[in-house]
Amino acid sequence: MRAFLLACVVAIVAAVAWAEVLNLVQQPVQQAFATTGVRL
Repeated sequence: MRAFLLACVVAIVAAVAWAEVLNLVQQPVQQAFATTGVRL
């Protein structure tokens, strides 16, 4: 039971950490598709 709870905690921590990494890497749509001829 202890190993299962530890695995659940590790999975939650990994998911939160990965979400933060993706937020840092991804660009907002205004920046990703911004060229001289695009109006958002």
